[in-house]
Amino acid sequence: MAKKGKKGISFSGGLAALILIAAAAGAAAWALTAKSKPKPASQTGLEADPATGDVLYEVPPKASLSVLSQDLQAKGLIPDARVFRLFLRVSGQDKKIRAGYFYVRPSNSALEMAYKLTSGKMATQIVTIPEGKASWEVYSILKAKFPLDSLKFDSLVHSAEFARACGLESPDLEGFLFPETYVLPWRVTERDVLKVLARRFLEVEREFDLDAPIYRKYGRRGWVTLASIVEKEAAVPQEQDPIAGVFWNRLNLGWSLGADPTVRFAVRKPTGPLYVSDLNSDSPYNTRKFTGLPPGPICSPGRGALKSALRPPKTDKMYFVAKDDGSREHFFSVDNTAHVRYKDVAASNRIKRGMEKPKGGRAAKNPSDRGASR
Repeated sequence: MAKKGKKGISFSGGLAALILIAAAAGAAAWALTAKSKPKPASQTGLEADPATGDVLYEVPPKASLSVLSQDLQAKGLIPDARVFRLFLRVSGQDKKIRAGYFYVRPSNSALEMAYKLTSGKMATQIVTIPEGKASWEVYSILKAKFPLDSLKFDSLVHSAEFARACGLESPDLEGFLFPETYVLPWRVTERDVLKVLARRFLEVEREFDLDAPIYRKYGRRGWVTLASIVEKEAAVPQEQDPIAGVFWNRLNLGWSLGADPTVRFAVRKPTGPLYVSDLNSDSPYNTRKFTGLPPGPICSPGRGALKSALRPPKTDKMYFVAKDDGSREHFFSVDNTAHVRYKDVAASNRIKRGMEKPKGGRAAKNPSDRGASR
């Protein structure tokens, strides 16, 4: 009897233990899956996505798990900071949390929030850098999305040391901020975003066979410099090849490139009329006044301009001028006589379109009068 009793006691104790374990597991499961009650945005200060209703939450750099969990509870994003903190530590996921911005639901369980902050799926922004933008224009585009400092941005762009840190042997990053659509973290620093753009250029560069005359003679910087001028002169993609051909001829003959976009870069005048004083600028970027390539790129060229500048097609053309007839195309000519004739046609087109008065004015030329002149 005593033996049976002992067995019965043992069985009952084991059952009780199992019940306790099950109850504890249930309580733990409830604690981990119970959702928080969302708080009004006015109380949390969190920015909400109007499309999804998700809120933007920042995990600060070097924030302790204790501080982070308390902040999440205070903002109503989790029901219990202790449960959240304990789960992350026991599971070892506390080391997987990264600083940055995350879109999270206004109400979460500890499990849901733990997954969100350790998944690496941070909030992002999409930014498009168009072809043909100078570094200060790239800054303006990025500034619309990110809280960047203009002086710091410009200082890094013109730092040879920082260019080397980006993998480029160059005195600056002008021309190497590759134009493309980027998916970037919600917040980026000046250093981080410049590295992304410059390294993208290096990735694209590997798509090209660089065994070409322009690269052998002028190197990477010379190639990108020519491409940047082609990018600014060619208003339609199909003219990048013939424009590159004209410039290559002029370089080989020792002529000035006569490219107004380089003057615009020198005087920081992207649009508007160019005056005689502009065209007489002593800047080494003034290819109306000085022969050869300017010291560096005047904008960031895209793939098309890089391709055309790397292997310009053979041509007998030495000049081009914008037609100004609305087509955004150019007249190309072999000699100056034909070039002058085409300039007259372009002037007539501008008058017909109300772009210019017959007598002219203070401007040296119309801002749309793109072309290579001598």
